[in-house]
Amino acid sequence: MNITGTQPNLIGQTDKSDNILKQLASGKKINSAADDAAGLAIIDRLTSELNGQMQGAENAYNGLSLAQTADSAYAEIGTATERIRELSLQAGSGILTDGDRQAIQGEITELTEHIGEVVNNSNFAGVDLLSSDGSIGITLDGQSSIGVDTHDVATDLNGLGLNAIDVTTQAGAQNALGVLDTVTEYVGTNRGELGASQNRLDAGIRNLNQQAENLAAARGRIEDADFAQLTSQRVTNDILQQSQIAMQGQANVNMQQAVNLLS
Repeated sequence: MNITGTQPNLIGQTDKSDNILKQLASGKKINSAADDAAGLAIIDRLTSELNGQMQGAENAYNGLSLAQTADSAYAEIGTATERIRELSLQAGSGILTDGDRQAIQGEITELTEHIGEVVNNSNFAGVDLLSSDGSIGITLDGQSSIGVDTHDVATDLNGLGLNAIDVTTQAGAQNALGVLDTVTEYVGTNRGELGASQNRLDAGIRNLNQQAENLAAARGRIEDADFAQLTSQRVTNDILQQSQIAMQGQANVNMQQAVNLLS
């Protein structure tokens, strides 16, 4: 019996068994650079790219919520504007008295004040949405971003004449209708811009999620352990290890017999 390589072979089988158990426990076939340095480098790069895609998607979701918040504010302004228009039509009726028109004007004043409150209080995570002209950039990745347009709504509405509406006379009520039509168009235009931004953000989210799924799959093909294969290897390795142990035991017996013969 050749027992010269028994001890080294047993150590090798033990190391291999330990590595298989490590892979089974972690679910990864690459746990350190010693397992596969090139593979680990690829995994690290894919992980970095995957984290970037996931953060970009999170940014896009936040941007979508921001745009939806602004759109809800415009929707409230639109609802108040519609009510003011109804009241202006009512005030234009010749059967109303001056007192009736004063009462209607009071409600219109409350509605315009409500619109001002909506404008002043519309924010997302501390970012004012209707207070200035500009664009809020939503970063998706290192190369692209999507802008959500903002407007100085208080100044714009004042310029359109919303705050100057006076329906205490029939003529004033008639003039108010033209102002309100312009305000309605303004609100609709701004909501259209927000709708376009939401559509772009939705598309960006779908694209980022698809890229993240592809990256995760690519990383998994390199990193994830094949449990069926590892289980089979473990059985084979255990048999070899037991054989090496038996051979080592026989080697010890033979050596002891040789010593006894020489003594």
